[in-house]
Amino acid sequence: MATMVVMYTLRTAGTELHGPIGKWHYSSFAPKKHAFAIAWREAKKRGFDPNGDDVIQIVTDGDPDLARYTKMFFPKAIHTLDVMHVIERLWNAGACLYTAGSKALEQWVEQQKDLLYGGRVTEVIKELRLRRRKLCRSKKNKNRRERLKDHIDYLDERVSMMNYAELIDEDLEIGSGIVEGAVKHIIGKRCDQGGMRWIVERNEAVVQLRCIEVNGDWERFSAFVHDKIRNEQMATCSPIRVQQKSAEPLPDMLEPPGWKEAA
Repeated sequence: MATMVVMYTLRTAGTELHGPIGKWHYSSFAPKKHAFAIAWREAKKRGFDPNGDDVIQIVTDGDPDLARYTKMFFPKAIHTLDVMHVIERLWNAGACLYTAGSKALEQWVEQQKDLLYGGRVTEVIKELRLRRRKLCRSKKNKNRRERLKDHIDYLDERVSMMNYAELIDEDLEIGSGIVEGAVKHIIGKRCDQGGMRWIVERNEAVVQLRCIEVNGDWERFSAFVHDKIRNEQMATCSPIRVQQKSAEPLPDMLEPPGWKEAA
């Protein structure tokens, strides 16, 4: 599973934030911590201090690993749970209470969404707990009760990441749609077609090249590779073959230079 990072800045204009500015993509099949190390390095390049007073927001899908690395690398960042993942949970929870596709289910979900966007996520959780208690403890309802508990626990553990009303007032992000789009364009469009089979290390190289192209760095990358090969040839006085029979290992930078001192 690849990790996708989409980084950009926003410019203040009166009471609004305009952007995205300087959008930058990075994806890797290396461990998730590697992607955060790269994000930390790029944030520093942009002049943001992960431990300072700069406003940094990170939007993720609720993965516990991503939450842990957010606290590790960006301890003062606003960590937001993608609202669409929450709404998907509401639909799944509602399916335990109402008939799939029914008007009652649709109305119930809309009511919970109003609470969600209004900054009243604790009321959503309270509603789910109440409805679960009302389900009789019959063998027929056992599976529905277990699924509801799973959704309740998921939301309850992430309440601090769902302050959507405040984020909307501050003109900040509440969804990760820009990341989902990047995954489809950079990875899915090129690497996830019918009949394709990939070695992870080779897929890594293709995805990295896709990111370089999307970031508009292709000419700079080509010049870098050209100069590197030329310098190596001049140093060794022997031809160098760019094409390789075996793939390079996955990246292993898990802690960028200077991170320990800053953290």
